[in-house]
Amino acid sequence: MMELRSRWGKLEEVFKPFMDKNQIALLIRGLPGTGKTTLALELMNLVKDKYNCIYVSTRVSFNKLKQQIPWVEDILNDYTVLQLINDNIRDKNGHDNPIGKGDSIDLRLSTADNLLNIVIDRLVNYKRAFIVLDSWDSLAKEIPLDERMKIEKTMLTIADANDGMLVFISEEPEKNTLAYLVDCVITLTSEASNGVWLRKMQIDKMRGAAISRNRMVYTLHNGHFTITESKHTTYKGGLFNPIASKQGYTSTGNKQLDDALGYGIRDGSVVMLEVDSSINMNYARIIVADAVLNNIRSNKPAMVLCGYDEPLIKVLSKIVPYCLSFDLSRLMVFASPSSNYEEEFKRVMNELYTYDKQCIMEDMIMALGCDKTENMALLVDSYIKLKDYGKSMIVVANLVWNRFEEIRNQLLYSTKVIRNNDDVLILTVKADSDTASNVAMLADVHIKLWEDDGTHILGIKKPFERLYAMSLDDANSYPSYNLLPLL
Repeated sequence: MMELRSRWGKLEEVFKPFMDKNQIALLIRGLPGTGKTTLALELMNLVKDKYNCIYVSTRVSFNKLKQQIPWVEDILNDYTVLQLINDNIRDKNGHDNPIGKGDSIDLRLSTADNLLNIVIDRLVNYKRAFIVLDSWDSLAKEIPLDERMKIEKTMLTIADANDGMLVFISEEPEKNTLAYLVDCVITLTSEASNGVWLRKMQIDKMRGAAISRNRMVYTLHNGHFTITESKHTTYKGGLFNPIASKQGYTSTGNKQLDDALGYGIRDGSVVMLEVDSSINMNYARIIVADAVLNNIRSNKPAMVLCGYDEPLIKVLSKIVPYCLSFDLSRLMVFASPSSNYEEEFKRVMNELYTYDKQCIMEDMIMALGCDKTENMALLVDSYIKLKDYGKSMIVVANLVWNRFEEIRNQLLYSTKVIRNNDDVLILTVKADSDTASNVAMLADVHIKLWEDDGTHILGIKKPFERLYAMSLDDANSYPSYNLLPLL
């Protein structure tokens, strides 16, 4: 799953080079609710086998923390083997409270001197202590600046001498004095992107480690800090595994997208796939290919209209190798009138084979000409033939390079036919174009793709709003993708 790989793989990829240098201190800063505590605990989880981990709370009790982040009990445990009696910490009956490896200390009612003494005690008595101070400035803001900096330098010096590490959490980034002292500074923010808010992590400083990318999108889905990333992948040519469609709906070929839309695409719907210029078109093609593959592998028909001068090989290479020759009997593909059809056709026939190693049937591919009337007649005739299967059809058309006025009449007619026959029409359009603004008024489902700081974003605008990070999935041997909710 994308979430699991991203949460551990990407976090480790970003922070491991820094942690391996045995650095002393890290500052996580940001406004309330940005996920600072969650990130600190994720980092604690990454190093729990190397360090004695302690979470010091100055603003939230351990019980409250467990309610907010249930998995924290995996790394902060009240019943650990290694224990330390601290005279300053007593339970409600006045008895000594054992605090040990992986424990949480609640210092909400403590003072700066108490906090300093406890931190020093843990650093000295717990060799290789990893201490999260949440939050440092809730106490430090009451301390005069000179004294505050002296305390901070003292803690860092003792951490260095005892192979420890301190993680400071700050909710007042503009006032803290730590940025110059620590080895790493992470800032968590929220930024507007295409009319929605995205969480962003910025690496302002990371001593001793190369920073390949200093800004990343992240999510707090399921109480975890997950850094998102879009990576390209290749597929080995496995047989596409179709998803059964619910009565009255057509599956997109992706369970996560079906769930996001509520059972898939309602029959008789027009779907607008709006593609920003920042996006890699392969992402849009794979969304469309999965819908087509799911239909033809479910014994249902499909029609594909390539975009203006769109190479046939780029479209069919995401469909043909992942289905059987029998499946292709329910598929018709139309090359754009501007393409070099003969050359494209020859390349497809020479390079692409079905999963059962069969060649493509020649009559599956047709070339559109320059006469719009003749093209429309050919499309209508092909549509009628495919409707002989008597099942819901998917019709996809790439309109990224079309002007709306050139296709207006054909589009209105096609929309009417699709709705009357309970089929599904998927239209790929260029973002912020005249075609997009007009198709948006016709669409029952509106999906937008764009890229932001290395992450491909899939936003659902209709029938309701949803937001996901999209990543190509290499777990399957056929084109597929994962959607991770951005929360």
